[in-house]
Amino acid sequence: MEENEKWSPALMQSENSDITTWELPEDAICRLGQGGMIGNIVPSPDGKYLVVASCIGVWWYDVSTLEPIDLWDVDRGFISAVSFSPNGKWLATGDGDGLVRVWDVQRRACVSRMDRPILSSQPNISESGIVNNTERLYNLVSHFAFSPDSEYLAVSSRRDYIVYVWHAKTGEQIAKFQGETDFKWFRGSTRPIAFSADGRLLACMMPDSKMFDYADRIGRIRTLEHSADFIAIWNIETGERLACLTEPTDFVCSLKFSPCGKFLSAAGQDNTIHVWNVPSWELTQTFSDYDVNLIQISYSKEGILRATGISDDTVVVWDVENGDTHYTHQETHGSIRNAHFSNGNQLIFTTESALNRSIKMWEIGNSKPSSFSYSSIGIPDSLVFASDSKTLISGCWGRKVMLWNITNLTHPPTRFNPSGGNLVVSASSLGKLYAFGPDGNTAKVWEIGNDEMPIASFTLPKQESDSEDQERQVASVAFAPTNNLLACGDSDGTMYVWDVQQQYIRHTLKAHSEWIKFIAFSPDEKYIVSMVRTGPVSRLWDVESGEPIKAFPERNYAFAFSPCSSLIACGAREILLWDIERRETFLTIPQPRDSWDPFALAFSPCNRYLASGTLWQRGVNTKKVAIRLWEVATGKNIVTLRGHCSDVQDLAFSPDSDILASGGYDGVIMLWDIKPYIDV
Repeated sequence: MEENEKWSPALMQSENSDITTWELPEDAICRLGQGGMIGNIVPSPDGKYLVVASCIGVWWYDVSTLEPIDLWDVDRGFISAVSFSPNGKWLATGDGDGLVRVWDVQRRACVSRMDRPILSSQPNISESGIVNNTERLYNLVSHFAFSPDSEYLAVSSRRDYIVYVWHAKTGEQIAKFQGETDFKWFRGSTRPIAFSADGRLLACMMPDSKMFDYADRIGRIRTLEHSADFIAIWNIETGERLACLTEPTDFVCSLKFSPCGKFLSAAGQDNTIHVWNVPSWELTQTFSDYDVNLIQISYSKEGILRATGISDDTVVVWDVENGDTHYTHQETHGSIRNAHFSNGNQLIFTTESALNRSIKMWEIGNSKPSSFSYSSIGIPDSLVFASDSKTLISGCWGRKVMLWNITNLTHPPTRFNPSGGNLVVSASSLGKLYAFGPDGNTAKVWEIGNDEMPIASFTLPKQESDSEDQERQVASVAFAPTNNLLACGDSDGTMYVWDVQQQYIRHTLKAHSEWIKFIAFSPDEKYIVSMVRTGPVSRLWDVESGEPIKAFPERNYAFAFSPCSSLIACGAREILLWDIERRETFLTIPQPRDSWDPFALAFSPCNRYLASGTLWQRGVNTKKVAIRLWEVATGKNIVTLRGHCSDVQDLAFSPDSDILASGGYDGVIMLWDIKPYIDV
């Protein structure tokens, strides 16, 4: 391929400025948020574009306008890594199933698809059949590296020690490099890889045999102190391992060959940069004592080795050889995330605060970075509509509440940011909106729109078992506005019901033996349901007496009260509709294999329909996760909607029943048009 040949990407959405409508699935009205960033951000070789790996796909940005212009690879989503080939013709993506795709950017077509087999012969499956969440990220791509001639693509994983090399266009496997083990790194980590300038050598991280003694029975290394890695150098053509560099004492997070091919440099989590001579592999230089948390290195085309370091709210770029600082950026009200340093001249990093997230790009010679907006809403795990059906309120991980005007979705949401932990949102029968959640050892309630002072709060009383070293924490909170009751569950399994008006503890209940992750009042405020963190142990309580309802089925992962408080939906292997007054199961709704253990449940305002959303399961949910709409009277599945790339966290119907909102672990809220499927 000629180096000066230009490739222009086929961009389809550049004329549509409403990004909430891009690449929507059937029946979806819009998508709120651009998804969580779980991967990297890279510039195109010609510098005209940025691509961002997100949970819902690959976002393209125009560098000249600083705006998003397209969204690719949304079929599965959960993109953990992206990379351009040096000639700009190919774009490689790695998704949540571990699949690698190579795209022809000029035709927007996938030209090759490569699957990396999962090594574990005994997948970690729960009693109910769900693959354990700790295994879900097993096969995510850690790094891509194209050969200098753009012909080959090398891929490493976040959790195993295998490196594949494929022909980029055909998907033919050229080589497979691994150590002497099939062991996996339990927590996941970056595994940098690098081609030499002539494309003949490949460098990557491999496990030292010292790790073998610390693996569990299925081959996982769990703790940092047991890590012992080295840098392996392989010959691509022969498969021979030419060198084993053991000088790094910690995980290497950045690995680069010099353009002249004479040097290999590595930066580790111990804040040390090593430089070796090629091909003697003698250590020639060591640079250390950097006061940063993470270092990334890159060579410029002229062969200058530069580094960038992140330390909480500051990012610094310097010349490694002479120590000269080129650039320093400090965030006043936020932190620095995901720094990417390319070609020794260009720095891309993200900034994050409680209010927003943005992408910044800085180049050698510039005084200020360019800033690209990115709609990050966290993980929406609590949703409710206001009584007018025009406002959607979401409580998101990261201590924030957002209010969306769904009649004007191009307008950014209003943010409500009281102090405390992750907040649950609710709407009263009188139309008031509330947010409540834990703040250390205190439960707090706010009326949304008035974040100066909570309208109710309760601090855990001291117990004899409390110690100075380990203070009990509020784990979950619920609020009953009509009866003015605040309930909270603590980290030891005790649940308190606090009378806000009379200022006394109505009930102290030893509800569970461990952390209570979820509690909720029924709409008529006569009952409370509670569930522990590890699940699926749950209980139903009579608010007046403080006694448990012993007939209630305890094995559940999710709950929803019907608006009339006559039924409670329980999510286990199947969905149980439990009659509260009769103390018996009214209906059992079997679930398809891809919807076992529904994680989110919601009744329609008319009580006639139930929506369910499930967790993503490796090997079962091959594309998007299912959201199913059921008829309560018969258990009939009316329609199945698929739009989230990962777990469905919460569901909510609009009061007029026209719209179903779903919040996903992928960091987006989907609004669905359900009018064609229901009879209200």
